[in-house]
Amino acid sequence: MAYSMYDAAVTPCIQQLTALLGIIDKAAAHCTEKKIDEAWLLTDRLAPDMFSLGRQIRQAADFGRNVPGRLCGAAQPEFAAVDPVTFAEAKDRVQKSLDWVKTLTRAQIDGTEDKTVAWTAGTREMSFTGAKYIQWFGLPNFFFFVTTAYNILRHRGVDVGKRDFLGPQ
Repeated sequence: MAYSMYDAAVTPCIQQLTALLGIIDKAAAHCTEKKIDEAWLLTDRLAPDMFSLGRQIRQAADFGRNVPGRLCGAAQPEFAAVDPVTFAEAKDRVQKSLDWVKTLTRAQIDGTEDKTVAWTAGTREMSFTGAKYIQWFGLPNFFFFVTTAYNILRHRGVDVGKRDFLGPQ
């Protein structure tokens, strides 16, 4: 059987969004145990010119939804363009994205390899074929944001490891 667009787009988004939920739970527990203000940690970053942890989580949730969503062209749930200030807010956004992605079917995604995926990002017009979108733009960005959120938390002493990043198998 051929590797499908559903397998390439939906499966990794479900896996990583699920993993991110577990990582957020560990971050919230860490803040409670160490008496760290969640809002402070959610504004932390690894370098001055990068997005904060809250924005990394927001972007991960949004890319996790957008990757398969843009392929199938289904109407996506709307989210405010604001960064979470609590881990409960962060988790809610990730959970809602995950729940929506889980509603997508193979019939909606498979066969979109050559479909034009186009959108506007700020003032830039973006356009790829479906296969190039997931390979060159969608998944690389999604994994970047999930990884960076993980790295900020790891850097601040949250007890997360590779198994947490990979999520339940």
